[in-house]
Amino acid sequence: MKFSTKSEYGLRALISLAKHQKEQPFSLAKIAKEQKISLAYLERLFAKLKKANLVKSAKGMKGGYSLAKPVSKISVKEILIALEGKLSPYICSDLNNICKVSFCSVKVVWQKLENSMNKTLESIKLSDLIK
Repeated sequence: MKFSTKSEYGLRALISLAKHQKEQPFSLAKIAKEQKISLAYLERLFAKLKKANLVKSAKGMKGGYSLAKPVSKISVKEILIALEGKLSPYICSDLNNICKVSFCSVKVVWQKLENSMNKTLESIKLSDLIK
């Protein structure tokens, strides 16, 4: 699995949002300027994050975004899945995928890699990244 700019920019934006918790809701324009990320791109990313219930929005003059959960409850895995979709390193590592070969010894490698990656990403919380 190769992570795209969605993951990098989404993580950076959420770290920025988390650092400004006292100023929430916080505008995407401020995050875009602070992180040097296109506002239009951030809007698309935050639509995905909102759909995944990681952020919530407020409209109006003092509108913007805030975290939907405490920073200690948001894992990097949740964020990456919201932005990228499945995190399988290889298509056949997905346990629900029906492999064309009845037994493939290589599949074990991909499944172990996926399990290890998922455990690591689940263990890293947004709160760990704002220290």
